Amino acid sequence: MVKLKLSDLNKGVVYLGDKLSVRTQFNFDEEAEIYWSGIQLITNPPCAKELQISKEEIFSNGKFEPGEYIREKSLLIKTNIVPTIKNRNLNYILKLNLRQPNPVNPEEDLVINKTHDIEIKARNSGLQVKSPKPISFSISGLNILLTKDIFKPGETIKIGYTSEELKKLEVRLLQNSNLVCYCEAYGQNCRKVEELPPAIAGDVRTQNFEKDFMLLKVPEVAEPSHNFLWSPSEKEQFGFRYGAYTKWSLLIIGKKKPEYGIEPIKMEIPITISAGPILQEKVGVDFFSESSAAASSLFDGISKFQKTYKVVSIDSDIDKYILKIKNISKEDLKGVSVNVSGLQEGLFETSPHLTGFNSWKKGEEKEIIYETKQNITALISILEDNSQQRIRIQSPVSEVSFF
Repeated sequence: MVKLKLSDLNKGVVYLGDKLSVRTQFNFDEEAEIYWSGIQLITNPPCAKELQISKEEIFSNGKFEPGEYIREKSLLIKTNIVPTIKNRNLNYILKLNLRQPNPVNPEEDLVINKTHDIEIKARNSGLQVKSPKPISFSISGLNILLTKDIFKPGETIKIGYTSEELKKLEVRLLQNSNLVCYCEAYGQNCRKVEELPPAIAGDVRTQNFEKDFMLLKVPEVAEPSHNFLWSPSEKEQFGFRYGAYTKWSLLIIGKKKPEYGIEPIKMEIPITISAGPILQEKVGVDFFSESSAAASSLFDGISKFQKTYKVVSIDSDIDKYILKIKNISKEDLKGVSVNVSGLQEGLFETSPHLTGFNSWKKGEEKEIIYETKQNITALISILEDNSQQRIRIQSPVSEVSFF
């Protein structure tokens, strides 16, 4: 039996461009074989049960001794991901998966998982906001003036107007919001995304043309303007696009005096609602987010843990290599996993195989067998333990190597 535990180190909230960090715990009551284990960031678009946004492997194919194995992992929340929008059911969960052989039905894998809700938020400083601009126009004897076209929730819009031809003027604040879900399999937008008419978020009207302005308040809870669209990088998901938008506008409706005709004036003016500062933000603040994260993880633990293990010997037999590794640290190690793969022509790695040890005593040697029918020049061993030590050792197979 296997027990899984998933702990969210971000406490349920993560911002675009940041890392989502988790602590995973695996308890095997007996020796266990697994096919794969990892964490996935999942959402549920209208036309699919699950959509994987990103994933991170924890364990590859291998066998584990009974015991406890603890691993901390991080997912980079890229800036092209659509933030959580609860009122349109655009939500995310973090899923810890473990895939094993099924003792009852060998043709169907046994999958165990744990899930946790995650809210993804956008940083105001990371959004590109247009500089505010005045709006002035004339149509059929009506003159309209706005000193700017960007407003904050709760702010009052001052609408300047003059006209000799109108007897009534109305201004409506409109919000047009919806999901965007395109599935290439259907060849069109998802049929389950209903077309929604604009909602009226505010209204002001007047028949007094001696006064030259009207005031229309933006609701305190107004959702900021946005247009998010995510597309996958995985080949099997090409053609899928998922997102959401909110657009704001002012609808101007004017009713003319009888002597000037009966056709009303209608004009829609796009505006922006911004939750952040109304000025030009720096673009590309996250250009190096992912590369920086990758660079730091590349050298994690090398200097600190390079004296934890050494490869004692590598012997070869038909289609298999016998690798002996020694714990040369000053303490016993818990929850150790050794992931071994082969290196071909100095470039390509063969399929990995993982071995898990509940305890590895100081000074103890462990023997690991790696089977492959491919010609390799080196073995790559990646060792991790419950204290989050991680080290990568590359060992030539043509001779005994000492590190």
